[in-house]
Amino acid sequence: KHYAPRRAINLGYSGHRTEQLIWNLQNGELDFKTPPKVAILLIGTNNADDRNFKRAHTPEEIFAGTKAIVDLIRNRLPTTKIIVMRIFPRGGDSENGVSKPVFHSSAACIETCRRAGELTKRLADGKQVFWLDINHVFLRPDGTINTDMLWDLLHPSPAGAEACAQAIEPLLSQLLGDKPIIDPKP
Repeated sequence: KHYAPRRAINLGYSGHRTEQLIWNLQNGELDFKTPPKVAILLIGTNNADDRNFKRAHTPEEIFAGTKAIVDLIRNRLPTTKIIVMRIFPRGGDSENGVSKPVFHSSAACIETCRRAGELTKRLADGKQVFWLDINHVFLRPDGTINTDMLWDLLHPSPAGAEACAQAIEPLLSQLLGDKPIIDPKP
């Protein structure tokens, strides 16, 4: 809806962790005839998931994996600007999702994502790499997950995806050097 007019491509995969994305990037996913103007990177939440994966990574390990991805993109696509998104928030055991399956996360997982998300801010240089935190879009004023936006406590609902696109648009259009194509306040 929003990115087709910009000839965007989505290389995201549900369930991927930093190590899988690194492998993909090393094995063809960066082989473009014309390099993209902007790449948006949102990775790391599955690295912290101690309930659905055999091994959960520390915030520092998630940061290192994210940095390796950014470094790969920078080296292979030196003209591409990179937006590193802060890892989205996750809902805990005391929260109720509205769409199954609900992804309840442990307190350790939630804290790891929070801390790893903060660490990724270090990757931004304001020239080629930019950091963007839009987590406020998914949270209620009390800090709990807004299930209108993350209906299973982890993944954006259609309304959440729309709000996400609106929150990204100002920086994206700036980096692309074009006019915003998404109304920031519908």
